[in-house]
Amino acid sequence: LEQLTKVLERQLAVARSFGAEQMAGVATAAFRKATNGPPFLLDLKTRTGIGLKIVSQEQEAALGFVTATSLCQHLAMHEIVAWDSGGGSFQISADWDGEIKSWLRPVGSGVATGELVTKVMGKDFSECPSPNPVSLEHAQALAARLRKTIGPPPQWLVTKLAISHVSLVGIGGDMSIFRLASELCGKTTFTASDVLESIENMCTKTDSDFRKLEGVPAANKMPHNVIPKLVLLYVVLDVTGASGVSFQESNGNLPGVLIAQDLWHEE
Repeated sequence: LEQLTKVLERQLAVARSFGAEQMAGVATAAFRKATNGPPFLLDLKTRTGIGLKIVSQEQEAALGFVTATSLCQHLAMHEIVAWDSGGGSFQISADWDGEIKSWLRPVGSGVATGELVTKVMGKDFSECPSPNPVSLEHAQALAARLRKTIGPPPQWLVTKLAISHVSLVGIGGDMSIFRLASELCGKTTFTASDVLESIENMCTKTDSDFRKLEGVPAANKMPHNVIPKLVLLYVVLDVTGASGVSFQESNGNLPGVLIAQDLWHEE
């Protein structure tokens, strides 16, 4: 709580320096799952004056879709499939016959990392927070487990992604799975094959190795979940049959939050 208070206070100071008068924000998967989520946010509001609202995964998906459409103004809304992937969940959303449909799964990079450490490697996560170095066999075992957990995608999504002019857009910040893959692949649009090649190249590396990689800040700063992120990314691309995903940088789903009027009403 102390750490988050300090972070928010710094962000609030920056916002006010630019003349911001109203503040709003959302809390996502971590707070949906936490047993103390609401009281924690209440304490945070008392300290900072900003009331973060816990949004459902459906709401998070909608915010992600609005974010992707705002970032890709060169594309029509029906040409975009938005993919928002965080630590605790991922959401893939698209316009389908005038209705926003979403595929929601409770799997994110944090979940994948925990699965690798505890289920695949058989270690205690509290004693071994980093799985590195990860063998190719362990990466393959994680992929099999994630594939089972995620399950098959809905038919509307498979059909949508098969349309030639439709783009799968991955939104996220500097630590997102899309940023990591973009830095490793050296391009902003990449395929399942590109990600698989990165997995093969990154396996057996230690935390120290990842911190020394040139041109890959996402790996330098968070070496412990490089392989889980890549494996999750690969599995989703593979099961959906997507031809590739284009990374669009965004501070989470901030553009969506900015225009979501219901998030700006005080409760």
